[in-house]
Amino acid sequence: MHDTDDSTTILPPTVAAETSHGLTFSGSGAEYFRIWIVNLLLTVATLGIYSAWAKTRRLQYFYRNTQLAGAGFDFRGDPKAILRGRILAVVVLAAYHYAFGFSLNAGMVTIALLLIGVPFMMRSALRFRLSNTVYRGLPFGFSGSVTRAYLVYLVPVAIFVLPGALLALNPKNPWAGAVFLLYLAWPLIHGAMRTYQHKHLMVGDQQATFPLGMMNLAKPYLIALLMWLGVIVLSIVVGIVAAILAGGKKATDFGTTLPFIIGMAIFYIALLLPGPYIVVRLNNRAWSATSFPGVRITCAMQFWPYLRLQVVNVLLTLLTLGLFRPFAAVRTWRYRVEHVTVDTPDGFEQAVLAARRPAAAAAGDGVADFLGVDLSW
Repeated sequence: MHDTDDSTTILPPTVAAETSHGLTFSGSGAEYFRIWIVNLLLTVATLGIYSAWAKTRRLQYFYRNTQLAGAGFDFRGDPKAILRGRILAVVVLAAYHYAFGFSLNAGMVTIALLLIGVPFMMRSALRFRLSNTVYRGLPFGFSGSVTRAYLVYLVPVAIFVLPGALLALNPKNPWAGAVFLLYLAWPLIHGAMRTYQHKHLMVGDQQATFPLGMMNLAKPYLIALLMWLGVIVLSIVVGIVAAILAGGKKATDFGTTLPFIIGMAIFYIALLLPGPYIVVRLNNRAWSATSFPGVRITCAMQFWPYLRLQVVNVLLTLLTLGLFRPFAAVRTWRYRVEHVTVDTPDGFEQAVLAARRPAAAAAGDGVADFLGVDLSW
């Protein structure tokens, strides 16, 4: 006879499930609309001063309604620090736009200060945002060095400031505009920035592992470019066919104009495709390659569902004169969050046992947002 004690030979069915956890979002567009409209009105009424508090409320709403394994995230940043960063951002950009109007020396000093200061502030922004993001009382962090920050961010800052500087110095020089060709290197630049961000992420005292480099993260841009060129060629072919079919027919003939309409529709679709495709593929690559000791992250967004989501968001935002924007933000956040899975083979509780790290004292968060750099984690 065999011993058939089920209590020792059969594992509970929930054990396997406990090692894999999907992120969920419990917020709603209606809830966030109330926060958004108040933030908008107070920001306008205070000439932008309240925007720092509005940003804090926004982040707190989205983070607190994002749950992982039954616990929510939180954002504990000081709005006054964000306000200081935004004031500094306004001063810096105003100086950049008007310095050459005062004198050549003032303009050159401003450019030098931007090249020296902005990479440091970008790193400070990452430290500020992550150190004030908390999960189960455990703060996130960022360990990227200042030296590496200059290697990563100096080139995009230079691309941002050099065209205006060269045109201000010699507006009649036809070669001054050639500096805009540097934007062709954006895929590699963005790949380098994302590599720097992911490779130095921390949860408590646990350092992230990120094996990918900027070349790997730049691949979605190349595929998106090929996709865009293919659709453009298709629209041209449709246009040529339409011209051949038209022949001597009147332009008002529906059978003649229909191919032109189809060609234009294909052309506008081509303009919409690259952005969502890059977002989906780049996020899937970056987050699925990011891991911590005992933690593996998987991001599995899909291109066509995400494209449909964004098309509907844009159309409804336009039709409602912007009032659908908070609903669109919630829809996008929910989609992105709910396609992320966290796997902990050794158990979730073991994975979150890490030491606290002190919050970074950074004031660059407002500047980073003002310059449009992606710091959303």
